Amino acid sequence: MSDLYLRVRAATGCDVTGRDVAGCEGSGPRPRVRVVVAGAPGAGVGELIGAITGVAPDLEVTGHRPGESLPVAACDGVGVLVIDPSSTPESADVDLVTRLRTEIGTVVLVCAKIDAFWEWPRRLREHRRHLDPDEELPLFAVSAAAALAGAVDESGIDELVSWIVTAGSAPSADRRERMRTGACLGALDAALLAEMSAPPDPGDDTDTLMHRRRLLVASRDRGRTDRLAAVRAGLAGVRAASLADAQTGARALAHAATQRIAQAGPRQLDDHAAWLDEEVRRLGAHIGAVTDDRLDEVAVTALLGIDGGDPRRPGGPSDRARPPAGPGFGPPPAAGRPQPPSGRRGAEDALVVLLGASTGIGLGRLVVAPMASVHTLQWVSMPLTLVIGVAVALWVVGVRRAGARRAELRAWSAEVLAEARATIERGVAAAVTDTESWLTGQIIRHHERRVRQVSADVAALDEQLRGIRAERAGADRQRQARVDELRRLRATAAARMQELWMDGAAAADAGEERRDGPVRTG
Repeated sequence: MSDLYLRVRAATGCDVTGRDVAGCEGSGPRPRVRVVVAGAPGAGVGELIGAITGVAPDLEVTGHRPGESLPVAACDGVGVLVIDPSSTPESADVDLVTRLRTEIGTVVLVCAKIDAFWEWPRRLREHRRHLDPDEELPLFAVSAAAALAGAVDESGIDELVSWIVTAGSAPSADRRERMRTGACLGALDAALLAEMSAPPDPGDDTDTLMHRRRLLVASRDRGRTDRLAAVRAGLAGVRAASLADAQTGARALAHAATQRIAQAGPRQLDDHAAWLDEEVRRLGAHIGAVTDDRLDEVAVTALLGIDGGDPRRPGGPSDRARPPAGPGFGPPPAAGRPQPPSGRRGAEDALVVLLGASTGIGLGRLVVAPMASVHTLQWVSMPLTLVIGVAVALWVVGVRRAGARRAELRAWSAEVLAEARATIERGVAAAVTDTESWLTGQIIRHHERRVRQVSADVAALDEQLRGIRAERAGADRQRQARVDELRRLRATAAARMQELWMDGAAAADAGEERRDGPVRTG
């Protein structure tokens, strides 16, 4: 048995080898038995103590209240746990049974108040499954009230007292072994309960790491589609708005050119080309500046939170990479645009002069025809006719040339404006395309970096999780090995306890037969 005690001490830390029953013998013919009665409040501990002392006044019965320490002198006595059939099993009851077995050794379960609760058998089975699942402890059902009322034979108290006296009156060696083995069982039960209900390791942050991993995986590619969709929608809006502004500006400029040509004099007609070039340049610069601002707004929205840069800030992504929208929005270059009309028409001008001269001569003759009847004025008729004809011819030629010049300038202005509008639209399309390529590249590179970083973080978390799980598996194996060892020790101690009780029962039966017949022991 010393080997069992040493193994239990190594496994649980409970040393029972120093416990003894010396000094517990009374002065009478049989030892004075000490009894410790414990139970939950309201279980009937006081009534049971009164009933026991009423039947066996020589027993030393002590009550135990929850939270108090057990009497040291009762280490070789009998512990009685009172079960209340009106209550449900609780963890405090299991702790109390374990304490009684560890500190006293010999323990008996007593269900009191069976006279007050007709369902006590079912409740008693529930309590025993909870307190003594292996059914190793003796079990009694008594009615303390009946014993106190005088019906001792019908209360079951006499059988309980007889068992207590028999257990407490055994030889010192038997009581010592029962006490030590019972203490071993209590210590092993406490150790098993502690191992089975041990809380998880506070340093095990598997749940936290898994939560972080889920967040990282969920955010790995988050926002890419939304950013690209925002870029496409924003750039489509910029393209539509800038083209609408270019169309409106070209239409307004064409109307202004038409009015200017209609109201301009010969000098203004000669300066019309320079004026139109300047206006077209201003229109292109305006459209370029507006388009640039709109593209910056789209870039600010699309690149928000990327690389910590503001596209509109000096040194930001816009100044580093995105091409400005302004260049390419001016008038067509001189080599590529239509040339302004020169005003030289050759044969057409000669024909106009001829028609103007004939018209002037005809009008001159018509004017001087009345003078021909006056003899004194005949000498001036011919020169006057020539003068009037030349004047009329010059006026007709000037008017015709101005009209032709205006018509040519209107056609040339329309052609120049059409070419300028096409150039501006190409500039808008090029700026939008370049910005889209740049923004798309920025977003894709950002998310590629993000994916690489998240993949590295996830790999690091997986490595930590594998290490934690490996440690947990090792700890679980160690705990399972310890539980298996405790269960083997408990099975050995339980077998030893059963053997001690069987040997004690056989010795008691033999002694009773030698004393003229058996005695009822309950």
